[in-house]
Amino acid sequence: MTRFSDRGRVTRRALIGAVTALALFPIGAAWLDAARSVRQTRHAFLEPGRRVVVLGFDGVDPDLLREYLDELPALAKLAAEGSFRECRTTNPPESPVAWATFATGLLPGDHGVFDFVRRVPDSDDGYRPRNGMIERVAPKLGPLGIPLRPPRAINLRGGEGFWEPVARAGYRTSILRMPLTFPAVQARGGELLCGLGVPDLRATQGSYTLFSAGRDAWEGHTQFGGRHLKLYPREGIAQSVLEGPPDPRFEDGSRRLTVPIQFRFAGASAAVSLDGAPAVALQPGLYSRWVPVRFRAGPFVTAEGLVRFLLLEGGAQPAVYASPIQIAPHASPVPISAPADFAARMARDLGPMKTAGWPEDTFAANDGVLNDVQLFDEIRDTYRSQERLLMDRLRRADAALLAMVFTAQDRASHMYYRYRDKKHPAYDAERSATFQKSTGIADPIKESYRWMNDTVAKVQATLQPGDLLMVVSDHGFHTWRYGFNINTWLQREGYLVLADQGEGQKPRNLERFFRRQSATHHIDWDRTKLYALGLGQIYVNLQGRERQGTVEPTARAALLTEVTNKLRGLVGPDGEPVFSGFYTAEEIWQGEREAEAPDLQCAFATGYRVSWQTALLGVPPELFEPNTYAWSGDHCSNDAADTSGVLLTNWKIHVDDDPGLENIAPTICQLFSAEPPRGAKAKPLRLTPPIK
Repeated sequence: MTRFSDRGRVTRRALIGAVTALALFPIGAAWLDAARSVRQTRHAFLEPGRRVVVLGFDGVDPDLLREYLDELPALAKLAAEGSFRECRTTNPPESPVAWATFATGLLPGDHGVFDFVRRVPDSDDGYRPRNGMIERVAPKLGPLGIPLRPPRAINLRGGEGFWEPVARAGYRTSILRMPLTFPAVQARGGELLCGLGVPDLRATQGSYTLFSAGRDAWEGHTQFGGRHLKLYPREGIAQSVLEGPPDPRFEDGSRRLTVPIQFRFAGASAAVSLDGAPAVALQPGLYSRWVPVRFRAGPFVTAEGLVRFLLLEGGAQPAVYASPIQIAPHASPVPISAPADFAARMARDLGPMKTAGWPEDTFAANDGVLNDVQLFDEIRDTYRSQERLLMDRLRRADAALLAMVFTAQDRASHMYYRYRDKKHPAYDAERSATFQKSTGIADPIKESYRWMNDTVAKVQATLQPGDLLMVVSDHGFHTWRYGFNINTWLQREGYLVLADQGEGQKPRNLERFFRRQSATHHIDWDRTKLYALGLGQIYVNLQGRERQGTVEPTARAALLTEVTNKLRGLVGPDGEPVFSGFYTAEEIWQGEREAEAPDLQCAFATGYRVSWQTALLGVPPELFEPNTYAWSGDHCSNDAADTSGVLLTNWKIHVDDDPGLENIAPTICQLFSAEPPRGAKAKPLRLTPPIK
């Protein structure tokens, strides 16, 4: 009995100690942050001879910029007095791949980012699609909900950002919304706010919720990860739940944490209350303010976020949209900024801010939940918030190097390319006219370029003589009229074998992808030679690499030649070629991480792109799909040779230089007499300051 009692006392003491440690953890973390802040004040920063400002604008196309330039005075002046050049993108011309090269000076074979999607051959299911930017490590809870392992994330991008050598050289840096920097690591005395790669609170890249009532309402997930929940209003009141992050008490990711939500409907208006908090009024067509939400997993673990609502329909069959839940800037479980409190300070000073790396809700528009005007408002509001951040840091950061990446131009081009392409299956003259009547804007893409022009003008007004301004985009754009199901073609040609035809042709969705539940048993791997995964990539089911590999390494090259010869002559529904080229890993991805690369990159011709289902290892029944989605422009699986981005500077670029994204990082470092990022081999661009 005595020994049992002693054990009980020990257990109680251990439990009290664990609870006390958890209670004191925020205080200890605050002291650590304070200590770091004190240490930062001791840095003796060098006074730069000039300030370097680098503005990234995702998806700005050189041909569209030339078309619009007469109406963009600040950019036209920059091009005339400095330089306007096309900037070579990466292969493939995808945002995570391209921005990783921009930041590090490394090509994909060295930084290791090849796509939004990847696979891990030595995992329990090496064929299952995984996130290509970050590896998420879920938290683990012990008895009584005591945390045993905190959540964390692993950045899959290799190399170092150009701001790191500049900081080591002694200069203050301010790096804002930079892709592929999550989780944040602080450079010496600088500040960093992560961009593309930061998940929302649900651990996805942007998944909304639709609450709706009526005959057409349904429950489930859309292809793009949207969550639909059906309401049953009684006397104007309806109850439901808002789903948040995966519940750490279930390691298989099968359940999510939830909070109760209540709606009150009164005619054309409504109100919403989360978890018993004071109600927030909703008016038709107007986004609500950002509402705090807290999810609990036992007594010691909470996850805090921000969500806003939009009343889509009132009356007898109401519908309410809930945005993707942003990680609360003051309570991120994994650092989204450095110093850790930087995001919270910016939100406090500038107002609530989106933290997700994909901040615009393009998926809700693709599902038809948001209309064109509502999506445009979302893109515009997000851009304005990002611009406020930029201008604040230009005035207050006192940084020798300031860099920021904007995303609005990319999103507008993805979602509104159908407005300018009358041959597009989703082109609708009446819809375009309605949009113009509501907004006064005929071309949403041009409007987003006007925002860029205005931002550049504001930045130029802050520069001193001798300062360098660099405007960069990561890739261009194409219309996307038809999707091509590569796995379907591989199956028809005998390279891929389905284990179950019906199971194989079931649609796959992003919800299961982000939960790592995208099963691969629909394919008979023991009889499959090739499979497609991601945005235009084909993999060989290689012996010694894939767990159920069927192709001997000596047969790999001949197999790839055979399949490219067959695909090369393929013609689509409009009688045009589907592909413009093919690239093997050896041709475009040589480097330290080449072994992680796909075997073949398919480069689609203008008008075509790999299908959404192919990206997730789907095998739909049809070979081609007319693209009737709002997402009507693309670049991800087009040919890098004709998908260049842009580079504008207020300094002259040497006439013989051929700018590529890999040249940017070494150029910036050279301006500060700093070494280039580790491993960067490209030469700096030769820049000449203007003569005044």
